[in-house]
Amino acid sequence: MSENNDKSNNNNNSSNNGESISIKEVFALLKKEVESPGVLQAIDADTYQRIASALASLKGQGFEGVEAKVRDRMVELMSQSARLLIEVRQSKVRAATTTTTTTADNKEEPLDYSKLTDEEKYVLDGQAESASRMEQVVSATAKGRPKVLESISSRIRSKQIVVRFVRHMEQFIGVDMYRYGPFQEEDVATLPLENARSFIETGVAVQVHAQL
Repeated sequence: MSENNDKSNNNNNSSNNGESISIKEVFALLKKEVESPGVLQAIDADTYQRIASALASLKGQGFEGVEAKVRDRMVELMSQSARLLIEVRQSKVRAATTTTTTTADNKEEPLDYSKLTDEEKYVLDGQAESASRMEQVVSATAKGRPKVLESISSRIRSKQIVVRFVRHMEQFIGVDMYRYGPFQEEDVATLPLENARSFIETGVAVQVHAQL
């Protein structure tokens, strides 16, 4: 009996076998999350993937007239609910990793890593890296270690990232004094971080993230 229950729980926590998810279900997840402040709720590991698949399916339906308006409204509602769900859960994760969450019975509620989806673990991993870098800078500065800061500066100045241009860009000289371009729309290039960030912020290019 116990073995069967374990299998059932594992199935609920891992995936829903690719089943579609409705707007009503997404809203129910959001409502439950909002109504339990400070406590992260357990959701299926493939929840975000199912939402994305449902949205892709909705957007791909070739309706016209009134039906098209209904479809677009459904897409909008599900997208907004999904965004809010992610944001509410992320606020709880941040709170749990920076301070101690207290439940109604005054017991500490640490972050339960098993309740995170893979996408949430991906975000948390990036936040941990950011916190580690901050500690490196603070520690090196406070303890009088200029060589460590020089090494950090050297690494960031030599860092390059991949971008995809969404607008035409004339040839330019990068911060590393090398010539780049010209680039046409949809061209992909590896550029010094400082130049790439400038183009991203002005809407000339978008960053291409490496696959995990």
